[in-house]
Amino acid sequence: MSEHGSKPGRGDSRDAIRASSEFIGHGMTFAASTLLFFLGGNWLDGRLGTAPLLALLGLIVGAVAGFWNLYSHVSGVRERPAQQDVEDGGP
Repeated sequence: MSEHGSKPGRGDSRDAIRASSEFIGHGMTFAASTLLFFLGGNWLDGRLGTAPLLALLGLIVGAVAGFWNLYSHVSGVRERPAQQDVEDGGP
């Protein structure tokens, strides 16, 4: 039985939910960075009269930044602190 005394397969579904919520968070970060850079470029276009140049540039920069964040987390470029503790012999 699992640690909570439920059915034997119950822990597996919680692990799947935990993992999927992590990737949903990465997707939300990607979308938020793209949107925020686009809106910032759009705002600057309104101030400087350069429409749509800075909005498109902001869209591209935001998408690249969001993709890099997603890629670095998924590929393991950034190690998680919990993994570092295990490797260093910590708690």
